[in-house]
Amino acid sequence: MCAVKALFGLTAALSMLQSVHAVDQRIVIAGDSTASWYPPERAPQAGWGQALPYFLGDGVRLDNRAVSGRSTKSYIDEGRWAALLDALQPDDIVLISFGHNDSRDDDPKRFAAPAGAYRQNLTAFIADVRAAGARPVIVSSVARRLWEGPAMVETHGLYRENARLAAREMGADYIDLAQLSINYFEAIGREETKTDYLWLTRETANARFPEGVEDNTHFSELGACGVARIVASEIHALGIDIKRKDASPGSGANASPRPAAVRACAAWLQAERRGSGTE
Repeated sequence: MCAVKALFGLTAALSMLQSVHAVDQRIVIAGDSTASWYPPERAPQAGWGQALPYFLGDGVRLDNRAVSGRSTKSYIDEGRWAALLDALQPDDIVLISFGHNDSRDDDPKRFAAPAGAYRQNLTAFIADVRAAGARPVIVSSVARRLWEGPAMVETHGLYRENARLAAREMGADYIDLAQLSINYFEAIGREETKTDYLWLTRETANARFPEGVEDNTHFSELGACGVARIVASEIHALGIDIKRKDASPGSGANASPRPAAVRACAAWLQAERRGSGTE
């Protein structure tokens, strides 16, 4: 009887340890406005990091430290990278996505040359994350909505290339979100993607943009969810168990370029902002 009780106790303990390990999986985001969190008053603007939890299982937590307007340089100079490292836990997954603001050569506080400081900062980020026992993933900058005829233009150029080179040099994981997001938005279409980005008319205007706005960089909830779904799918493809809800790409001749899961995520995000529930 004692042996049976001991065995039962050991089984229960192992089950508890497995449960604790499951909820300990954490994803941390270091990035800019395209990934950051926005309060309800900024709706419908949203970042892909804000939408990412919809595609994560219950045992995965998200620490979104992306901040609007930041580059690799300003993120370091403001102490944000040091703060992220202080909070880092072993086995964390760290998504590192910068580039939109590093290219601001009109702003010395943010500018980082692509093959110079930008790439050096990324390689240093990778080394820092590994030293903390966590796993770095370099993510190239998500596409801007710039079209030439039926095709979108890749606007990040040398920043995208040097993000790839930094990951390759360090043997780190790499997600080419620049190209993946172009593929996604091109499948939706030029006019249709206005609803994915922050395009507001006078009828749909908010307090920040009372006259409306045509913003081809930042996302609406719909666009943020579409990009978040891509990121979740790519994390899973790297062999990282995020117990995803629905991140698989569509397939078949009749597959929708904007899956139902993306619309469901947008509705979930809107409900989150209203404080009326999570799903």
